[in-house]
Amino acid sequence: MKKFRILDANINRACEGIRVLEDISRFDFEDINSTNELRIMRHSVRKLFLSLDHELLTARDSKKDIGKIISSNSKLDKKEDIKNLVFANFKRINEALRTIEEISKVIGKYNISKEIENLRFDSYEIEKNLSKNFKKILPKGIYGITGEKFAAGRSNIECVKSMIDGGIKIIQYREKEKSIRKKIEEIIEIRKMCRENNVIFIVNDHVDIAILVDADGVHVGQDDMDISYVRKLIGENKIIGRSTHCLEQAKQAVLDKADYIGVGPIFKTTTKDKDPVGLEYLEEVVKNINIPFVAIGGIKESNIESVKKLGATTICLVSEIVGAENIIEKIKKLNKIIK
Repeated sequence: MKKFRILDANINRACEGIRVLEDISRFDFEDINSTNELRIMRHSVRKLFLSLDHELLTARDSKKDIGKIISSNSKLDKKEDIKNLVFANFKRINEALRTIEEISKVIGKYNISKEIENLRFDSYEIEKNLSKNFKKILPKGIYGITGEKFAAGRSNIECVKSMIDGGIKIIQYREKEKSIRKKIEEIIEIRKMCRENNVIFIVNDHVDIAILVDADGVHVGQDDMDISYVRKLIGENKIIGRSTHCLEQAKQAVLDKADYIGVGPIFKTTTKDKDPVGLEYLEEVVKNINIPFVAIGGIKESNIESVKKLGATTICLVSEIVGAENIIEKIKKLNKIIK
């Protein structure tokens, strides 16, 4: 009898978890493939045990279930957002299916246990596919990058706060000259600010630190780690950007499955020691590359119009923003030009 009670509880637990994910996939993500896969899985679990309905219902004793008391006095199931809710329910499903699989064996239903095993492995793949819905999309407008040495005595933290207050929706932390300890301190604080204000946060170069702080993504240069390796480290639902300086590099970034590319430096810039690629390269990207891109390098209020006219919708300005007398007003002025 107790074995059927365990089975009944975990069938319900698995199907309830699947239903939560099914509804999120259907209504929040509008992901038709994952919604259909979850629906089929939920019905499959129920159908496998139709012949045991009487035994399962007889064994059920919800009123005396000590798990109810434990759960009501616990806050371990608190969820911060949809992302946490989704991954928590996948863990719930995986664990419940494993219990169903094992108990089915000891009640003489080995064939059913193998069916449940297959469904458990299916759930891992659905989790991987559904998690892609959490990947942020490169927003239009200004792409903010830190640059403390150009910030007229202001700290990276002060500049980022002003960038967020000015309406910037994506910020990259780039800092070449500080110690790793100091970088991590700043990145943790900036990550918190971005998360609280629904701003995408990208870490430049440091894949390890991006993982540490659960950044939304990482940006790497031509001499940095291959994108395939970065993807293995940070997962499918994080953004990867790649700096490019010619069309060949841009095409390679597309083949490597970068989520976006940096195009530049368009004009001569003091923030990077590279020769400008000019507006010609930007024009080539607009015509030949089908992934999002950020125009960057030496862009100022005085020349941003020429960049916009060629088709750039996400534009990065570093010293022009962090070095402005009033960062918030400068951002608002620039965004009016872009939009």
